[in-house]
Amino acid sequence: MAWHEIVKYSPQNYNSDGVYTADEWTSRCDVGKCYDEKSFTLEEYLNVEQHYIAVVISVMKATNCKYMTIQYLEADKEDIVSGIKSSKFYDIDSPLLNSISLLNEKRRIHINKLPDIMRLALREYLYVELCNKEHRLQVEFGYDYYLKISCLLDNETLNNLVQRENLYLDPR
Repeated sequence: MAWHEIVKYSPQNYNSDGVYTADEWTSRCDVGKCYDEKSFTLEEYLNVEQHYIAVVISVMKATNCKYMTIQYLEADKEDIVSGIKSSKFYDIDSPLLNSISLLNEKRRIHINKLPDIMRLALREYLYVELCNKEHRLQVEFGYDYYLKISCLLDNETLNNLVQRENLYLDPR
């Protein structure tokens, strides 16, 4: 099984060395900053975040995967709580506090509970690697909004799921 990168970054903005050349946001921390003379809004961020979550859920459904296991976790639950409580985005982050009790390596997380775990990762509260060995599916969230997926879906099917969410598969 090959690893695939899924990103929000348009393939046309990579140079021949695979370096992304456009000035674009890479984290929720960038909300309020200007890119292309336009302020990056929380609504824009949440829209893209939802696309990433939808891709993972779509891949899970396409592979008949009903849960993922936390294979690896870098998280301090107390730091997550204090980070959320002091966040300038407390209103949208506070519901994520309900998912902190699920954060244990080797714990199975049902598909319905995964979106908030993914939000915690995408908002950089934790680093997590998810897998389902039976369905041969692995998911890792990287910095700068890179998502890595390894699965049994053929490239065309995976690409269609990714494009449906206005994201890009292996753009470099």
